[in-house]
Amino acid sequence: MSIAIFDMDGVLYRGSQVMPYAKEALDRLRRAGWDVFFATNNSTATRLDYLRRLQTLGLGGDLDHIVTSGYATAHYLERRNPKPKDVLVIGADGLREEVRAVGISVRDANTLPGSHPPPDAAADGVDPGAMRRYLVSLDLPAAPDAVVVGLDLHLTYAKVAEAQRAILAGAEFVCSNRDRAYPVEGRLLPGAGTIVAAIEIATGAKAVCIGKPEPFLFEEVIRRAAKPHGDRVVVVGDSTDYDMVAAHRVGAAGVLITTGLTEKDALKAASGDAVPDRVVHSLEELFDLGEFAGA
Repeated sequence: MSIAIFDMDGVLYRGSQVMPYAKEALDRLRRAGWDVFFATNNSTATRLDYLRRLQTLGLGGDLDHIVTSGYATAHYLERRNPKPKDVLVIGADGLREEVRAVGISVRDANTLPGSHPPPDAAADGVDPGAMRRYLVSLDLPAAPDAVVVGLDLHLTYAKVAEAQRAILAGAEFVCSNRDRAYPVEGRLLPGAGTIVAAIEIATGAKAVCIGKPEPFLFEEVIRRAAKPHGDRVVVVGDSTDYDMVAAHRVGAAGVLITTGLTEKDALKAASGDAVPDRVVHSLEELFDLGEFAGA
């Protein structure tokens, strides 16, 4: 069976807006017998959250065909030897839930040191030294044995400080992805890579990245598909640096669609694994490609 792996944000939808021909393309592939998977670097939501989103948008799918960077990160940790026992997550609850789902203990966000500063420390521009004095006065718990970083829309200085403390104490450092940005309605917002880079600078350590462009995310898809040797795998994504590189690292064909993160000069600047096998400007154009022959 042929396998199609679709990035979601910017490819099938942008925010709450379904991309043109997305429903028709997915239906056409399923009718032709393709195994259609959804894969995303976004770790803020669980697979169940994504299933609800896909169903709300009329794109179909089921839980077994959704793989997020949070889910792949959790299973990466689960397969570690030794497996971590105490994880600090800098990210959203969706990432915490995926890690907990594989039986690994995760610290609650509201119990992290520095998460409840007094008013003088929390106020911006009132007393610049108040936050420093607050942080150094805290009674600190034992450091966790792993730090996992994803997109955190409520990032604070205290969270970065706690991640720094844990990693300098020897905690394993893993990130769900290094995305520079992610597309929403009408604009781009900073991605998890911004946070990962800050912690890497603060510690001098390099995070193990699970999401694209590393191969772990698509490897998890292929593992779930139990792909027989010789079956074709095609990735449809909107980034040369992320989707195309990850596709080629798992031996898949990479189809770039220019509807999401694709920057104006990305194709011109792409080299090596970042060069797509095919380029389309709409989902309807997929079916003009030889990779989707017979669909």
